[in-house]
Amino acid sequence: MPEKMDYYDVLGLKKGASIDEVKQAYKRLAKKYHPDISTEKDAEEKFKEALEAYQVLSDPQKKANYDQFGHAAEGFQGFQGFRGFSAKDFDFDFGDLFGGSFDFGGIDDIFRQAFGGARAGPSRGSNLRMDLNISFEEAVFGTEKNVSVARIEECPECKGKGGHGEETCQECNGSGILRQTRRTAFGMFASQGTCPKCSGTGKVLKNICGRCNGKGRVKAKRTIKVKIPAGIDSGNHLRLMGEGNSGVRGGEAGDLFVVVFVEPHDVFKRDGADIYAEIPVSFSEAALGTKVDVPTLKGEAMLNIPAGTQTGTIFRLRGKGIKSLNEAGFGDEYVKAIVQTPENLGKRQRELFEQLAGEEKLGKERKDFFGRIRKSFK
Repeated sequence: MPEKMDYYDVLGLKKGASIDEVKQAYKRLAKKYHPDISTEKDAEEKFKEALEAYQVLSDPQKKANYDQFGHAAEGFQGFQGFRGFSAKDFDFDFGDLFGGSFDFGGIDDIFRQAFGGARAGPSRGSNLRMDLNISFEEAVFGTEKNVSVARIEECPECKGKGGHGEETCQECNGSGILRQTRRTAFGMFASQGTCPKCSGTGKVLKNICGRCNGKGRVKAKRTIKVKIPAGIDSGNHLRLMGEGNSGVRGGEAGDLFVVVFVEPHDVFKRDGADIYAEIPVSFSEAALGTKVDVPTLKGEAMLNIPAGTQTGTIFRLRGKGIKSLNEAGFGDEYVKAIVQTPENLGKRQRELFEQLAGEEKLGKERKDFFGRIRKSFK
């Protein structure tokens, strides 16, 4: 930040603005320029500028000194430069500012880097997601699948250190912090910041790893065995802990989430743990009743079709469905009877149906039905 930059200009305020106005302006700029969410090239620098301005103008004593003397107030007692601080130093909620799930550890890291603290410690690796298509049978009975995953892993050459020959940083004498002192008209002003040579670790490497170019992590492709439990359904996911991207600076690896999609079946339709199927029933079988073999997940089962069964009638086979994923037991199978109307009748068949039609009373019932309909519209 330029030495003479006006703090009110940084926050977009007029000189003498109230502390409440300072807080609101800082909230707006922090949300806009926070390095974790902003895509602007100079976001981190603008975030630091806003942060520095906020620390001065939100403190009544420092603000009064700055309003009267400007940057010359840095030499006054009570205006002691910019210490390292964290989200706890603010009297507003960063969760509200960044959507309710902001990582306060992350913001502390930025504050430490910007205003004198050490580099952030171990950081957990990011999670990965992949989609996996399986057959209906694999979902019903369970299986194991080998999946190929592209991820970031710890460099095998340097074991994640980024190189070899670790030694104490000469720039900061191993402290990870660079301290600077400058003279003002009102005395000496001391400031400190993270050492740029060792990034706050206090250590440097004699030899940078050629495989990872000092990053400590490399891209890799791995084949991982995934166990698919019986009863899994489309949209369910499996969590494989530690199979995501490698952590940073010794942090634990992230997880791999496998989202399952089940292919449709030619015969069975699924609803949770229950399955549905249709079976054709001849005209005479529906009228007289019969026993038929119906398909199930584990072979065939005998189903009793009572006399007078109408098309669309549904029969229930208890326990013939899919294993419940999160509960004990199995679902049911529902079988719908579809009565087949005969086509291309032979001579003998036609004679029999004509004889049957003469004995049926459906004609009279149909006349009575239409009579009721006509009567209802009068």
